[in-house]
Amino acid sequence: MPGGTSYIGDLTIVESSGEIVSQSVGDKALKSSAADDSTLEVDSSTGKMRVKVQGSALANGIARNRMSKYAGTWLQGALAVSASVAGTFQLENTYSTSLIVTDVLIFITTGQTTGATRTVDIGLGSGASTSYDNLIDGLDLATAGVYSNLTDKGTNGGIGVWRSGEYINASASASPTGLVGFYAVHVVDVTA
Repeated sequence: MPGGTSYIGDLTIVESSGEIVSQSVGDKALKSSAADDSTLEVDSSTGKMRVKVQGSALANGIARNRMSKYAGTWLQGALAVSASVAGTFQLENTYSTSLIVTDVLIFITTGQTTGATRTVDIGLGSGASTSYDNLIDGLDLATAGVYSNLTDKGTNGGIGVWRSGEYINASASASPTGLVGFYAVHVVDVTA
């Protein structure tokens, strides 16, 4: 019946929209079931699926680790307590293109507890076991806080081009005993 509802066995279809409204073909076929209501939702005015607005707690929408390199994505992890080259953290560009490193954020929740000051150099280059300081140069690891390659870059730091196959190495001057913290590196492919 045009404009009404069609039934084929347990299959129910709203004719005006063509939407399947029964569970007979599996719940994943229903638009309301495919929308998880934290990443995707059904727009109440258009009936179409859309990315959910982040909301007052900023918890909805697309997570940072789900963004493509073209939109810009964040690579993050925990800082390690190590005196070896690239021992604080290391990332390798396995993304088949040169990426612009726009932000390097260091969040120290507990500063290093040894007597002598420990610093970290963070930079990018071709060597997996080479210390670089062209993103952040000589950041003191003793004080809890948030640090950036834009505001705390030191003498040589800043932004840079991270070529395919290269590394971002974070190397401490000596073992930063007691250090607890996290890093986040924002990269974007501006060529596409």
